[in-house]
Amino acid sequence: MKAAVYRGKDDLRVEDVPVPASGDGELLIRVDACGVCPTDIKKIQKGLLPPPLIFGHEIAGTVSKVGAGVSGFREGERVVVHHHAPCGTCFYCQKKSYAQCPFFKTNGTTAGFVPSGGGMAEYIRAMDFIVERGTIRVPDGVLAEEAVFVEPVNTCLKAVQKARIEKGETVLVVGQGPIGLLLLQLARWAGASTLSSDTMPDRLAISRSLGAEVALDATAVDVPHEVRALTEGRGADCTLLAAVGPVAFAQAVDATRPGGRIMVFSATSAGETAVVELGLLCMAEKEILTSYSSSADIQDLSAQLVFGREIQVRPLVTHQIPLSRAKEAIDLAAHPTPGVLKVVVRMTEPSPSASP
Repeated sequence: MKAAVYRGKDDLRVEDVPVPASGDGELLIRVDACGVCPTDIKKIQKGLLPPPLIFGHEIAGTVSKVGAGVSGFREGERVVVHHHAPCGTCFYCQKKSYAQCPFFKTNGTTAGFVPSGGGMAEYIRAMDFIVERGTIRVPDGVLAEEAVFVEPVNTCLKAVQKARIEKGETVLVVGQGPIGLLLLQLARWAGASTLSSDTMPDRLAISRSLGAEVALDATAVDVPHEVRALTEGRGADCTLLAAVGPVAFAQAVDATRPGGRIMVFSATSAGETAVVELGLLCMAEKEILTSYSSSADIQDLSAQLVFGREIQVRPLVTHQIPLSRAKEAIDLAAHPTPGVLKVVVRMTEPSPSASP
């Protein structure tokens, strides 16, 4: 089969590799589509892990082979698979901090080499614990490029829930890339009034179309000043940070009201830093919160939101690129220009009707 193999820092090659062998309790899945995630971009472009590896974990596909002992799935069914699942019994699972569970860090989907997701390949093997606790059927009528959003929507919904967003609050989302646009919609779904900021006009436009009451151009206005002007001088009740860097972080802290919350969602690489004046932060009683990866508790709800189109994901897909051009897909997602939002890798050339 064909797979996009990571061979070193910024070195991704489409190669022929063996179809992974699946065993008892496992599934062999033919991959239909795989979303390009910033986490995998960082690993590839910064050379964070030893090669060779096959990345990709926002996976939608079709069951090709059912291992002995699997009763819940059959050949030909369309599914999405999570690449991690918690053990359910350890200290962290008891605290519902599933992403900190040692077993959760075990990758349960692979296309070969050390398991690393494997979605950028024609087939993946889903291990038994993923079959049991991380595989979801895709209903008829749901497109593959929609289904790949189940995992990222889960991560965003987890952040919104940890931020304790309530009906009637005002929420600012800093950054309107694909993740920021998901956070915006989920904050609205939770009952909040939503504001957004970004530096790209096309992203501000789609932000407005997806429900931002006001979308602020961070290159043209003082975002914290404008947010306070829109909230009787207070600031946002909660700010969701979906952009990286000290400027975005400072904007988020400044735009949040005294007693409010700042959810840092986007800083997931070692070495990312920002400076905050602790005295002012403490006196204003602002909370800085963090969230990472998915939660087993909201797996079904996340799928419902995507499959029922309660959260609009299809408008976020701007590019569907075949596996044969996987390096192009990574580079495009890593350096977005106007008109680029979510990039999805397809295992075959997408049909003209699949284009946005």
